[in-house]
Amino acid sequence: MEYELLLFLLSAGMGAVLCLCYEFLAALRNLIPHSRTAVSVEDLIYWTAAGIFIFIVVYRTNQGILRFFLLLGNVFGAWLCSFTAGPLFRKMIRFACGIPVNFVKSSIKRLLFLIRRCNILVYKHQTVRKKHFLEKKRIIQFEKIKKKKK
Repeated sequence: MEYELLLFLLSAGMGAVLCLCYEFLAALRNLIPHSRTAVSVEDLIYWTAAGIFIFIVVYRTNQGILRFFLLLGNVFGAWLCSFTAGPLFRKMIRFACGIPVNFVKSSIKRLLFLIRRCNILVYKHQTVRKKHFLEKKRIIQFEKIKKKKK
């Protein structure tokens, strides 16, 4: 009986770890936009890895014998984690991963501002040069007219 209880707690811990891994994946999805195809591929990879992880743990701890209470332990651990540590873990991941993401976003925004500002300055410079050129041309024309009148 003690061995089965230990296996149940181990499987509950596995469920909690798998839930936290999925929370990490979900937090990254919130920070970096994904297409539906990318989300589907990520989920497929996650669930494949989770299945392999569960199989390895069950094979090592229970000689490969599947028991219903192991499945219940996984579900219970994931359920308990999703209501207790999951939301807190997701907020921590968003904050920790949000720092570099926000830094990159603000850097790109500043670079784009500089590029736009540079384009505005170039445009102003071109219009000033054009205006100066037209004024010179007008002065030359007036001088020609004055010479013809003399």
